[in-house]
Amino acid sequence: MSGEHQIIMRKLIQLAALLFTITATSRAQITDPNNLIAPPPPPIQFRGKHLVKPVTDLQWLWQYTAPAPGNEGGLLVDPHFHEMLRTNLTAPQSFYRDGNLPLYDVAETYFGTHTNAVRSQDNRYIAFAGCVPHLCEDQGLLWIDTAVQHPTVVFAATEWTTEGAPVEDPNAAFNLWLFSSRPLDAEHPPTALIAAIQQWNPQQHIKTALVIDPDGTPHQVNPATLGATPAPTK
Repeated sequence: MSGEHQIIMRKLIQLAALLFTITATSRAQITDPNNLIAPPPPPIQFRGKHLVKPVTDLQWLWQYTAPAPGNEGGLLVDPHFHEMLRTNLTAPQSFYRDGNLPLYDVAETYFGTHTNAVRSQDNRYIAFAGCVPHLCEDQGLLWIDTAVQHPTVVFAATEWTTEGAPVEDPNAAFNLWLFSSRPLDAEHPPTALIAAIQQWNPQQHIKTALVIDPDGTPHQVNPATLGATPAPTK
């Protein structure tokens, strides 16, 4: 092979290596969903009076996280919000109105007054908070892990114990209920969930904390395990 051919081959090899590096780098990059407007979710459709459930993930939520602090008001009136709750929050509940409402309806009640922004973390987690209208001491948090194959939706709610200090008193005691669309390790909940609870509910004193499986099985845990503040013992 002549010297000229060797130079041409060397340049071709260098060009191929450069193209490979550019392609590999572009594939490795993770696009920040907070800088994007998510594609619109599929439209709500009915067959007669029956809802036709769309095949979708929860990526449509990202459109409500940007620009900061997000658009919680828009999220709460999106018809896909109710469908997300109805599909994922199926466990029985007994803490609100003696269990006479399905859990997804209870969750919507807890966001009747929204009190926080739609927050995102690590291009993966979404969280936002609210409270019960006219009783904002009863607070709610929705936390979503969008990165798993089947997104995890967690609804956390506080409820005044009706014992001890009045509900508006800084020393009032509350119960914390945590419902998940997928079973959680109650003693070792996700670190990101703990951080979200700490940011959401740093002041209320939690007397009893319960993690409820999707089938309704309760697990009582130390409030601190979930990132909540335990009520002082007498």
